[in-house]
Amino acid sequence: MTIRTFIKTTGSVALGLFVATLVVRGEESAGKAIAVRHSSTDDTATIQVAGLEKPLVVLHITDSHVTVADELEAQYQQYSSRMDKSYGGEKEHWRTKKKALPAAHFLNLLTLAKDRNVDLIALTGDIVNNPSQSSVRFIGKALNDTGIRRLYISGNHDWHYEGMPGSDDALRKTWTQERLLSLYPGRNPLCYAVQIGGINFVAIDNSTYQVTGEQLVFYEKETARGLPTVLLLHIPIYTPANTSASASSCCGNPVWGWETDHGFAIERRERWPKSGNLKSTTDFVDRVGKTGNLIAVLAGHTHKARTEKLSDSAVQYIAQAACNGGSRLVTFAPLMRDKN
Repeated sequence: MTIRTFIKTTGSVALGLFVATLVVRGEESAGKAIAVRHSSTDDTATIQVAGLEKPLVVLHITDSHVTVADELEAQYQQYSSRMDKSYGGEKEHWRTKKKALPAAHFLNLLTLAKDRNVDLIALTGDIVNNPSQSSVRFIGKALNDTGIRRLYISGNHDWHYEGMPGSDDALRKTWTQERLLSLYPGRNPLCYAVQIGGINFVAIDNSTYQVTGEQLVFYEKETARGLPTVLLLHIPIYTPANTSASASSCCGNPVWGWETDHGFAIERRERWPKSGNLKSTTDFVDRVGKTGNLIAVLAGHTHKARTEKLSDSAVQYIAQAACNGGSRLVTFAPLMRDKN
């Protein structure tokens, strides 16, 4: 029986089944071919991987936009007020329609992680609205209290105080070092990799919408290990099939730049450059599509659940925003071969 590849995608949510078998493509493909099969709903995914010895369960959380303000934040209020107000009230749960503060939705997801006995929590950015000490402390304590292993990568709001002078690169470096390091225990915030249960989880901070040459080299080195690889990003990888309004802010979109930046004024940040994407960014996106042992990308940013085929082997899973109670429970399991 031949396995056929198909994926059903709607505007913002992909449902149904995606089945893939890797095919060796010679020099065009980077990484040894591994058989993999995907199936998903709007808040779950099952990824069967050849050679995996036992299941590994991951709760993917993104865009929780938590604000926990106290007197320590008074001096930064001029930079934090818009986002704090935007997410300061109760938000409707995407499924149950019950309202709760984003922080409460986040804690409920951690309870879900414990109830489901997950092996890992993967957090892909915009976990806080800005790098306030109190918000980061709240997130760190809540995660530590679960006793569950975690991987975190930054989003464009985690390190951004709106209106604060400085380039995105400079502000990311400053506030990551001053406030966010506790969420990366002993890891390089720009790129790191952790092997868990036979899978290589590679985290790349593309929260400025770009990927540097150093990050590209790191990605190539990690995928060269040959292990089944899962890429953690905040900004999703651009695909031509994505014709939604969010596509212009995806990583590697050819039209990304000065003319398509409609958010710089309200976010009070530097405008995207007239020169467009860095070459290292376009090379990274091209390499992602050719990495034979890449099996999944977990991303956020757009606040809507979406599932997109990236290559013969890899599917990009964008999770519903956690500020609305969203997440995705991802199960990596040994590949079950067809009896026929």
